Amino acid sequence: MIEVIYKSLSTWLTDLANSLISLLKILVQSSFRLRLPARQKAVCSVLGNGPSLNTSLEKDLEFILQTEIVCVNNFAHSPYFLQLKPQDYVIADPNYFVFTEQTTDRDDIRQTLGVFLASVDWPMYLYVPRFAKGSYIMNTIEARNPNIKPVYFNYTVIKGFRWFRFRLYKAGLGIGQSQTVIVSALFLMLSRQFDTIYLFGADQSWHEQIRIDEQNQLLMQQMHFYDKPKDVAYVPVYADKHRTKTHSMADQFLSLHKAFRGYEVLREYADYLGVRLLNASSKSYIDALERVQLKKSNAAS
Repeated sequence: MIEVIYKSLSTWLTDLANSLISLLKILVQSSFRLRLPARQKAVCSVLGNGPSLNTSLEKDLEFILQTEIVCVNNFAHSPYFLQLKPQDYVIADPNYFVFTEQTTDRDDIRQTLGVFLASVDWPMYLYVPRFAKGSYIMNTIEARNPNIKPVYFNYTVIKGFRWFRFRLYKAGLGIGQSQTVIVSALFLMLSRQFDTIYLFGADQSWHEQIRIDEQNQLLMQQMHFYDKPKDVAYVPVYADKHRTKTHSMADQFLSLHKAFRGYEVLREYADYLGVRLLNASSKSYIDALERVQLKKSNAAS
């Protein structure tokens, strides 16, 4: 009995402390003037860049085209980008917003920017964290392609009491911890209150691509649906910007824990909003979301 009381009190005090800290973070980091655009359809599809998306795009393309489409990070590298013409695009990788014309080691970012400038001839919302405002990427896009409308969101991580977090998420003052861009995109789309959100291409199978070499360096193969496996090498996952030491296995699995915990919070937030959040990925290690297989009879509103 005493142990139960102790755990309950400890949890309450932790939530109280996290709520107060989150309030301070909001006052310092968040803008109260940012708003998300209204949804364009009742159903949306969030497309992750996992290898399984190839299967989904072959099998479920007709269904996806009926929904409001959300792509992330380097999806523009795929020929499907011009076919789908997504209404929404989310970029959360901080490396995008320190990129400049002189940057030489991020050809992937340069390629995405090139596609945005040369090929996006339809209206598209580009969701980026508030701190991206004024970056080279955003200044270039705003100056050279009026079809792309920036939507800045508060990337303030909110923790604390459940009721407290959910109200602030809904108000757009912050989001839950987002180890991946998919989690960020789902938080944003939930706050836009679609009736149903389908998730595709969320393999989340990083542990299958982890290796340790003879020097105990942690290596990883970062596979995306638009990559050719033979072209993707195992590379060190460095823990510091000077690239002197890789992450430990313990650090890497802690990061994976945070990623999967993010999906549990998303499920709770979806239930709070009354939004159906469904995982339609053909391969996925996410156990927090209801799995579905689409049939020809499925139709988007």
